[in-house]
Amino acid sequence: PSGNRFKEDTKDASGTLKHTLSRIYNKLGQLATQATAEADPTDFSYDLNGNVQLVTDALKRKTQTDYDALDRVKQTLQDVGGIAAKTQFDYDAMDRTTKVTDPKGLTTSYQYNGLGDLLKLTSPDTGVTSYTYNSAGNLATQTDARGTKTNYVFDVLGRLAKATYADKALIATYTYDASQTVCPAGETFALGRLSKLQDGSGLTQYCYDRFGRVVRKVQTTNGKELTVRYAYTKGGRLSRVTYPDGAVVDYVRNALGQATEVGVTAAGGTRQKLLGGATYYPFGPSAGWSYGNGRPLQRVLDQDYRPLAIQDSRRDGLNVGFGFDPVGNLTALTAPGNTAPVVSLGYDNLDRLTAFKDGPTGTVIDGYSYDATGNRLSAQVNGATQAYTYPTDSHRLASVAGAMRSYDAAGNTTAIDGTAREFAYDATGRMSQAKRSGTLAMEYRYNDRGEQVRRFLGTTNTYTLYDEAGHWLGDYDDAGKSLQQAIWLDDLPVGVLAGTSLNYIQPDHLGAPRTVIDPVRDVAIWKWDIKGEAFGNTPPDQDADRDGTAFVFGMRFPGQRYDGATGLNQNYYRDYDASNGRYFQSDLIGLAGGVATYGYVDGSPISRIDPAGLDSVVTYQNLGITNYYDDNGDVIKSWESLSDVAGNALPGASGAYQSTDVYPTSGPYKMNARAYGPNDILRTDDPRGRWIHGGGSRLKDPLAPRQGWAPAVGCTRMQNEDIQELVDMVRDAKARNPLKPFSYQRLNYERPVIIPLF
Repeated sequence: PSGNRFKEDTKDASGTLKHTLSRIYNKLGQLATQATAEADPTDFSYDLNGNVQLVTDALKRKTQTDYDALDRVKQTLQDVGGIAAKTQFDYDAMDRTTKVTDPKGLTTSYQYNGLGDLLKLTSPDTGVTSYTYNSAGNLATQTDARGTKTNYVFDVLGRLAKATYADKALIATYTYDASQTVCPAGETFALGRLSKLQDGSGLTQYCYDRFGRVVRKVQTTNGKELTVRYAYTKGGRLSRVTYPDGAVVDYVRNALGQATEVGVTAAGGTRQKLLGGATYYPFGPSAGWSYGNGRPLQRVLDQDYRPLAIQDSRRDGLNVGFGFDPVGNLTALTAPGNTAPVVSLGYDNLDRLTAFKDGPTGTVIDGYSYDATGNRLSAQVNGATQAYTYPTDSHRLASVAGAMRSYDAAGNTTAIDGTAREFAYDATGRMSQAKRSGTLAMEYRYNDRGEQVRRFLGTTNTYTLYDEAGHWLGDYDDAGKSLQQAIWLDDLPVGVLAGTSLNYIQPDHLGAPRTVIDPVRDVAIWKWDIKGEAFGNTPPDQDADRDGTAFVFGMRFPGQRYDGATGLNQNYYRDYDASNGRYFQSDLIGLAGGVATYGYVDGSPISRIDPAGLDSVVTYQNLGITNYYDDNGDVIKSWESLSDVAGNALPGASGAYQSTDVYPTSGPYKMNARAYGPNDILRTDDPRGRWIHGGGSRLKDPLAPRQGWAPAVGCTRMQNEDIQELVDMVRDAKARNPLKPFSYQRLNYERPVIIPLF
């Protein structure tokens, strides 16, 4: 016996099977087949060097990967014999990727110096971006295709200390270690942590407890101070959040640390139970709860942990069933317990949504087509077909139904239909202004973590606050009065305070709000139909109770909030246009988010989410181990790590990819600590962008040493101090053996990532 795990069964406390997965290995111990609970197989075949060469899914669709003589990925071909989407890779003598050619035949090229630092990135979408470095190897300058230059300064520990933008008003200064005066006794443990961020939006100060957890954040924008406080259980779980207006949300947890009850105390009010009786699938998400007025919500999963139904049979409740094809595409919306589709969905062989149909008749309601890269070519909406056009030399959308679009040199959308809609961007590349027919509609400001914290028109301001995981917490007016504040159960929005009035939110399988319930009258006051246009273009019903009063609520898909001034959904790092299912800006992480850098969730909006506007996420977190090996193949050290499979990935594809290079987080991936944590990252030549990094977006405290776990966007996440230790080992080894390649191997869905030296 080789010790390969061939079957995994997960049972609840009563012994009932809740999740199962099976695997078959070949004689060499390589994964040959992985099968779901429904026995739908994914088959893997290998070349003589052990590289995964062919992946065949349960619909018999094939993805082929070819390698060069050094076992580097040379080409991937998705849907062999069909769409045949081909992506090619070129390398230099040091195994660094020098060129990626996408299915459209457009190339993204990378130029390095002798130390392996990226000097120039040339993209068909974002133009030429150039970089310089200081003597310590830290990024010194970055100049984008607009000619906008950013200067970076790092402290003696290699931490980003200052970012100077072309617009001096946006200069960002990072302060570490020093406790701030806003931090009372017991909250002054800032050593080794970010304690103050001064940027173009204002000032953000952080207070920490003795375990390095953020317990207070004070955000000052345009002179308006907003404070959020966090408290934790003895086991380190969040137990209480105090909002800027004094509202308190508390979490009652079981022995496993799972939240079973959520209480809300509005400012000046008494505690109300928002929800209780929450239960969970073993090692999985919530199975449901009852709201404070007794309204039940069940979330039923199959044995692959895919959603079977969300059930609330009361008036106005979210009540829907789901059906899937053998590869996991959501193909039907049904009545719970009924397999007959109310709405059916069709996909092409790259799992992109092509048809949204009436279930009983099969009539196409909405239809979509794509090129091989993933750009939408046409849309049939409400019986009318819209044509999408593109230039031959980029993926920038040129027109939709004849309405022309304009871009700046960095690929940001600047206008639609002439002066009908215009958009301006600041020196950091973020949208700063929107106009309608030449008239200013709104202005925007962001902190240096990428959060939109202020929008204003004239003297009227709205201030926005996020928690440390990137969740929207609330909006506040000029006087600091709360307008709306969101309440979360992990990553699910479950309640909203409108002033001091509590309402229930019913989230769908993605975590998007579909119904807002008035708990007193027990009726819906807001609905966003799950059977509406799949990419989110159907507006919500803001007067669902027909009382003549609109309940305006901006939440849409996870991470998104609708902005009436732009007509877009603000999606953390980018702006999403639901009317054509794509982003207004090219992906900040480049090809690591997929070759369609403007595309939304790989064309699968019913199954995938993109909370940060960077890359689609389709799986729950899976805890693994990252090992470091010596020349003899012996483990020197191991660390906990977490791996997710992003939507653009071949799920769990195994095989070694040569070369592991150390990249400073402040290099070409300009989110620095906001997306990758405060330390360096390991860049690998896995074409699916499976890199290794520390904390960052979607974490409670992305800069803390033990920042906690949350799903990454397809990479492998390690704790911040662990990734730096691993990076230092790799850097030292490469200095001793500059010509010796490293290899990176992703084994399968749940297995760890390994970085051996051999």
